[in-house]
Amino acid sequence: MALTREQQQLLDVLVAEKVLQSDRVQAKQSILDDTARQKGIARSLVEILSVSEEDVVKGICKAFGFARMKIASEIETAPSNVLTEEEIVRFRALPVFQIGLELTVALIDPPSQPLVAELQKITSRRVLPVITTISDFEIAFQKYGGALDKLERIGSSLDLSKYDIRNRKPSGSIRGMDLEAEASMSKLVDELLLRAAKSGSSDIHVEPGEAELMIRFRIDGVLQRIVSLPMTYHQGLIAVIKARAGMDMFERAVPLDGRISLTFADRLFDVRINTLPLLYGEKMVLRLLSKTSMILSLDNLGFSADNLIKFRSLLSIPNGIVLVTGPTGSGKTTTLYAGLNEMKSIGRNITTVENPVEYKLELVNQVQVVAERGLTFAAALRAILRQDPNVVLIGEIRDSETGTIATEAALTGHLVLSTMHTNDAIGAIPRMINLGVESSWVSASVIGVLAQRLVRRLCSRCIDEYEPDAAMLEAAGLMHLPPGTTLFKARGCSSCNGVGYKGRLAIHEVLTISEGMRDLITGEVTTTKLRVLAVEGGFREMYFDGVQKALAGITSLEEVQRVTRRN
Repeated sequence: MALTREQQQLLDVLVAEKVLQSDRVQAKQSILDDTARQKGIARSLVEILSVSEEDVVKGICKAFGFARMKIASEIETAPSNVLTEEEIVRFRALPVFQIGLELTVALIDPPSQPLVAELQKITSRRVLPVITTISDFEIAFQKYGGALDKLERIGSSLDLSKYDIRNRKPSGSIRGMDLEAEASMSKLVDELLLRAAKSGSSDIHVEPGEAELMIRFRIDGVLQRIVSLPMTYHQGLIAVIKARAGMDMFERAVPLDGRISLTFADRLFDVRINTLPLLYGEKMVLRLLSKTSMILSLDNLGFSADNLIKFRSLLSIPNGIVLVTGPTGSGKTTTLYAGLNEMKSIGRNITTVENPVEYKLELVNQVQVVAERGLTFAAALRAILRQDPNVVLIGEIRDSETGTIATEAALTGHLVLSTMHTNDAIGAIPRMINLGVESSWVSASVIGVLAQRLVRRLCSRCIDEYEPDAAMLEAAGLMHLPPGTTLFKARGCSSCNGVGYKGRLAIHEVLTISEGMRDLITGEVTTTKLRVLAVEGGFREMYFDGVQKALAGITSLEEVQRVTRRN
């Protein structure tokens, strides 16, 4: 296989600069071609033709006009987890720093246009190449290894496919060790927990059936089958987990709760466990909560520019209630804490009351509800209001008492942030009234509602573009789009485990309460009338936000339709 155009261009420059002699290049051409294909042209020139690393870098910079950069001293602050370790080795490319949507990447070979395009696709950033020496690259790579996700580097100890009864041979046997032994069952539990942590799963479902014990992980909000084990493993698997959580191993007729703590590499996890008696035995669900989760910035939560301005505007108002709504697991708490992270300061008294406290924040006073000891949301909130607060976060408004105290707090000069479970932003208003809060108080206190859902991100490694047909556009309410509009889908690859999606982001709608809405809320409020007023004031539902992100190739139209409905 011949050298690429860029590789040949580098050779021509080195010959012109008298670093190389053309007859020597021709004599080594065959071995040079083979080595360049495997190791890249820079290493080939050093190893085969004894060109110095300095001359290689100077030649690349002269041939292609790229800047040179020493990266070993800069790599400690490089963005981590932009490229996988395998991709760094394959592309011979190291991320150095990121400013906005621009990513500086160090290379040791001349970057071809296809390589730059591939890096831009993978990172979703505009890639700016710089050139460095092989030695500098290797030193930087060793340092950068510490910034890569250590959890991803932990290898599996068991091949689960060996125990999957759906892979059973005709003879009926299952290859592998006898998992009936207690020590072996413990290894199986360790493997399942490790795989769940590495895959970013939020839940592990251990589900007994008539013929199999199915293990499913909820990854990016969707359950995926991991392995189906023989039912003979059921009691042993449940017993090991119960023992670790200090649960009653002999009580199988009533639901039980427990929790354990895990440490993998540099990551801490709190695992909450619940059992439920089913027809074929106890089902167990383990919810994984990362204790080392980062508090994100509002800028990194997927807000459109317009919605971000609206939400930040609500958070800047000194008093009133701001609600964040959505189903369980839609990221409501993450959004509120990102907001608190921006608001906290030495001059503000911010207090939260939660069950449980999910994140820890400096300069924020956090109260953990302990209902069995009388420390309920309402009781804690009454005490907090005597603590001279500026901002109060209530984990959830779930009853009339909490809702009433929250409105009183808002009407007496405090900014109150809280969550509710409603289908959309507009539905939060009648929900507050249905809980038993006076409509006049709701009208006077609620200043805005953010509703959100989480959609899965298309895998950047295997994304494809396609042109939807008229029927699809009509079903999605998108017939107004111009001809030739393209959407995106993903084929599935090893990076996303064949699913086509990797990671999630939120789609939003922000309702700002206008004076006209306040008059309506005080009277006979209906969601239909509220929606009319809201749309007249510029309200855009989250389906629109989702479609915008689907058109941008961030998610798919099918994913938006899965989690939202058009009103």
